[in-house]
Amino acid sequence: MTLFEPVKILIEKSALDLPYAQKLLRYFSETPVQEVDEIQQTKKTLHDYFSKNVLLITDYKGDIIKRCPGTRGALCCNYYVANIINGCPFYCTYCILHDYINCGSVMICANTEKFFDELRAKTREKFLLRLGTGELADSLALEPFVHLNDELLPGLKECKNVVLELKTKSAFVDSILKYDVADKVVVGWSVNPQNIIDTDEYKSASLKQRIEAARIMVQNGYKVTFHFDPIILVPDWQEQYRAVIRMLRDSIPGEQVAWLSLGGLRFTASLRKIIQDRFKKSDILSYGEFVPCPDGKLRYFRPVRVNMYRFMLKEIMAWNRSIPVYLCMESQQVWKQVFGSLPLERSALAHVYTPYPDTDLHEE
Repeated sequence: MTLFEPVKILIEKSALDLPYAQKLLRYFSETPVQEVDEIQQTKKTLHDYFSKNVLLITDYKGDIIKRCPGTRGALCCNYYVANIINGCPFYCTYCILHDYINCGSVMICANTEKFFDELRAKTREKFLLRLGTGELADSLALEPFVHLNDELLPGLKECKNVVLELKTKSAFVDSILKYDVADKVVVGWSVNPQNIIDTDEYKSASLKQRIEAARIMVQNGYKVTFHFDPIILVPDWQEQYRAVIRMLRDSIPGEQVAWLSLGGLRFTASLRKIIQDRFKKSDILSYGEFVPCPDGKLRYFRPVRVNMYRFMLKEIMAWNRSIPVYLCMESQQVWKQVFGSLPLERSALAHVYTPYPDTDLHEE
């Protein structure tokens, strides 16, 4: 796994006195610091892909917690995201961040009290809020260097009806184990066969390292999640993904898996060009044919995806039939073809598709 060593820090002047900002400056005390008026304006000058070693510290004024944007025409799993960190030190070829974030650097919102203010406003009695920090970043990849969990996890104990998912391709779980938050935190791993990790998830943890980190969390009383997303149809994909599921089965009790998601490889036309230009050794675009979908993304043909999901579901059910499995960014039609029913009709997904006052769980 890669280390994070910023060559420069840009900090918003309004963030200078924030406690977490001061901690970050101490963590990187040898790194040159430049004060700026507005980080968002500064980001526009940092388009270089290799500017990932620049750290931006901001006093963010917008909403930190938002409903997961999902995708047009797909069922939403009622997930919320907290974008406290933007950017990732890993180099996954298919990552939408290459296209979505107009800056290659890592940005941290240092006003963590704002996060808790928004969290308290979002939670509702009798409704479970599923919240993740992994939409615009890997939740744990930078943890040994920025110590964000020290800012977030202690305060979670005072928040009712919330589960924080820390989704990662790393094995950095030690900071979580310092706190007694097994009732508030689940750790989720994106998983793929090792040969795909080697060719398309550069500098991330190996599959064995991810599974071992999950095993440690389970041993300490935590539930874990796994995300087969994106599933990539390499020539012998059935055998490769079956082997991954069997590795999980041999290490993780199924009853300790809070949920598991499936999603096929998908990308925008502009991301396809980035992959072609930037990752010339990657073959992921040559595995299968892709068709444009209503949300503007390219995916495998729907019948191919349905068969793919059915295969994965069969293998997962052979591991443990009680694991809640859901599809990410798929339509009602695909859901019905894979499961025979919609998620709200499946009791195993009740805690994943919990109705929430300000959400619409029907097809958009």
